[in-house]
Amino acid sequence: MARQRLNRSEQAYEHLIEEILRGRWQPGDTLSTYALAEEMRISRTPILEALKRLESDGLVEIIPQVGCQVTRPSPAAVAELYALRGALEGLAAESAAAAITDRELADLRGIADSVDAAARRADHAEFEDRNYDFHVAVLEAAHLPRVAQIAQGVWSMLRYQLVRVPHTPEHMLHSLPEHDAIYDSLKRRSAKHARAAAERHAARGAARYAALLKSIPDRDGAP
Repeated sequence: MARQRLNRSEQAYEHLIEEILRGRWQPGDTLSTYALAEEMRISRTPILEALKRLESDGLVEIIPQVGCQVTRPSPAAVAELYALRGALEGLAAESAAAAITDRELADLRGIADSVDAAARRADHAEFEDRNYDFHVAVLEAAHLPRVAQIAQGVWSMLRYQLVRVPHTPEHMLHSLPEHDAIYDSLKRRSAKHARAAAERHAARGAARYAALLKSIPDRDGAP
């Protein structure tokens, strides 16, 4: 019974995180555990368990006597998450410079090329997917599973914070030389330069997207 509940909780978590990241609910919306349980045809218990996990991910906030609300993105959160991402991916890139295999390096080059192609044809959805694949490939090449797991959790939180901020053509193109710098450092097996390139990429991303987020109006129309 406990195992079945765990599976349902995991299913609820995966479903809810997907729906939140695709923008089904607006920031500040209250989620009904009763409606979600009816929608997923499960009891409220696994829904509540999933919502607690989402709260720890920073995607929802459980407020006593109010309910569970989708959190509001903020420039401060974006800055913090990018700082975390930079630290984790810098560490991963440094380790990957020594640990990456020739096969992993070739795969990374292929992914970087697909990111490049998506950016140049301004394909936002494809760019987002391939960009994520590039960063995951660097994390996995480090062979530091705990770092990779934590970093991917940060990515989930960051993707939510930026769900209303589209990748502009300019932003997509700006990332290409930054990816190349990471790849080139790994190819040269330069741990110092790989770490610096990954940290620099995160810092520049933070500056680009925090500025855009500030300009997006909230639900009341105020910037």
